[in-house]
Amino acid sequence: MTTAAPGSVPTAVPTIPRTPTSVLLLCLACMTLEGYDVIAYGAALPFLLADRAWALTVAQAGVLGSLTPIGMLVGAVTVGLLTDRLGRRRLILVSTTVFSLAMILCGVAPGVTLFAVGRLLVGLGVGGVLPSIAALVYEYSAPGRHHLNTALAFAGVGVGGLLAAVVAAVWGPDLGFRVVFLVGGLAALVVLPAAVRFLPESLVHLRSRGQLDAARRWVDRLGLPPALATADDRATATGDAGRGRLAVLFGRGHATQTLLFCLATFASLLVLFGLYTWLPQLMRSAGYEVGSALTFLVVLNVGTAVGPLLVGRIADRVGSRPATVGSFLLAVVGIAALSQPLPALVLYVAVVLAGVGTVGTQILINVFIASRYPVHARATAIGTALSVGRLGGILGPVYGGLLLAAELPISVLFYAFAGPALLGAVAILLVPRRTRTTGPERVAADATAA
Repeated sequence: MTTAAPGSVPTAVPTIPRTPTSVLLLCLACMTLEGYDVIAYGAALPFLLADRAWALTVAQAGVLGSLTPIGMLVGAVTVGLLTDRLGRRRLILVSTTVFSLAMILCGVAPGVTLFAVGRLLVGLGVGGVLPSIAALVYEYSAPGRHHLNTALAFAGVGVGGLLAAVVAAVWGPDLGFRVVFLVGGLAALVVLPAAVRFLPESLVHLRSRGQLDAARRWVDRLGLPPALATADDRATATGDAGRGRLAVLFGRGHATQTLLFCLATFASLLVLFGLYTWLPQLMRSAGYEVGSALTFLVVLNVGTAVGPLLVGRIADRVGSRPATVGSFLLAVVGIAALSQPLPALVLYVAVVLAGVGTVGTQILINVFIASRYPVHARATAIGTALSVGRLGGILGPVYGGLLLAAELPISVLFYAFAGPALLGAVAILLVPRRTRTTGPERVAADATAA
C-alpha cells in the first residue's frame, strides 16, 4: 500500500475529463432493480387485495406498504454513515444483494408475516444503495454533467417501475401477485455478476485510505488521467474537512440547509411512495378497471424514467435550485389535474408530469445536497436527508390508505398529495445561498448549486 509522503505539497485534484460509461450503466442497472423492487408492491397490490387466502384490508395493505420505507430509513441511516468509511462499491453490492434476496422471499412467503419481513428487508437494501450510488455517480461525473448523469442513473427507478407495472399487468391476472416479486428478485442474477467485476470504487475513498495501488488499477481500467490515482485531496479540502461528518451537517454554515433538505426530501418521498403505492387503487376509485388503472402506473413510470433526463440537463444549465423548485411544481400540477374528469390523453400527460415531479425531484435534491457539502461528508449528507425523508416515505402509504378508507371525494384525495409537493418547493426556495468560497471544490460546487 502506497501513501503520500508526509509534508508533501498538495496538488490540485484533476477533474474527470469524461464520465466512464461503465459506471453509468452499472449504476443504472442497480437502480433499475431498486426501482422495480420498490414499485412492485404498488403494482401487485390489486392482486394482493384480491387474494382470498390472505384477506387483506385496505388499512392493512397501507401498513404493509410502509414497511419498505421503514427499512429504507434504517438502511439510509446506517449506510449513509458507513459509505464514507467503507467505500461506495462494497455497500452497493451488499445492498443490492439484500433487496434482491428479499424480493424472492416476498414471492415465496406462505403468509403475511414472512412477506412483511421481506418488504422490510427490501427497504433496508434500497436505503443502503441510494446514497452510495448518488455519491459515486457525482464523483465520476465530468464537469457540467452532474445533474444529467445522476438523472441517467436514477432513471433506473422509472425503468424498473415500468417493468414492474408491465409484469403485473401481463402476468398478474393469471399468476397472481407472487410473480411480480419473483421476477424482480431473480433479475439480480444478471446485474450482480457484472457489478462485481466492473463497478469501480470511489477514488476519493481509496486515496483517503492510502490505497493508491487500487486507485491506480481503477484509473487504468477506466482510462482516466493517472494523476487521479495519487492526487492529494488536501488541495481542495475546506475548513470543514477535519470535522466529523454529522458535525459538518449540523454545524455553523450547514445546519439550516440540512434541515431544509430534510424537509424537502420528506415531502418528496411522501408523495412518491404514496402515489406509487396507491395510484392504481386511486384510479380504480375514480371508476377505472384494474387493467386500465395499472396502465396509469405504467405511464407514471414512463415519466419517472424519461422526464428526469430532461430536467437533469436543464439543471446543469440553470442550477439545482430553480430546477428542483420547477420539478416540485410539475408534480403539483400533474397530481392536481388527476382530480378532474379529463380526456384520457390529457390524464396521461398529467401522470407523466407527476412522474417527472416525483422521482425527478428527488434526483435533483440529491445532486443539490452533494454540491453543498465537503467531499468527505457528501454521502453522509445525502444519507441523512434520505433518512429523515424516509419518514415521509413511511407516512405516504399509510396516508393514502387512511384517505381511501375515509371515502373522501376523489378530488380531495389527489389534492392531499399535491399539497406536500408544494411544501417541498417552498423548502428548496428557502435553502440559503452560499456566502463563502474557500477552495476550488467549493467554487465548482457553487456553479452546480446556483
